Amino acid sequence: MTALAIPQVAVEPGSRLADLLALYDQVKAQADEATARLETVKNGIKAELSAAAPGAPQVEVAHETLAAPLRLSYVESWRVDTKALKANDPETYVRWAVKSGKWELRGVRP
Repeated sequence: MTALAIPQVAVEPGSRLADLLALYDQVKAQADEATARLETVKNGIKAELSAAAPGAPQVEVAHETLAAPLRLSYVESWRVDTKALKANDPETYVRWAVKSGKWELRGVRP
C-alpha cells in the first residue's frame, strides 16, 4: 500500500496566512511559557491551601489582588480502563467504542 502524498501549501507573501505564520513561533513560545508559569503558580497555591486546611475536601481563599475568590476542591472521578477492557472483554469494547477525530496543528520534525 502506498502512502498518500501530503499536500504542500504555497504561502503568498503579504497574505493572512503569511502574517499568521510569521507570528506562530513567537506566540506559541509565549503561550507555552505562560502555561508553564500558570501551572507552577496553581500548584503552589494548591500546596499552600492544602497545608493550611489539611484533610478538608474544600477550602476557599480570597485576596485583594484576585478578581474572585479561589476554591480548592477534591474532585473524584471515574474512568474506564480501555486497554484492560479491550484485552479482557473485546466484544463489549467494540460494542461501545466510538470513533472520533480532531484537527491538530503540530510542528514537523525534519
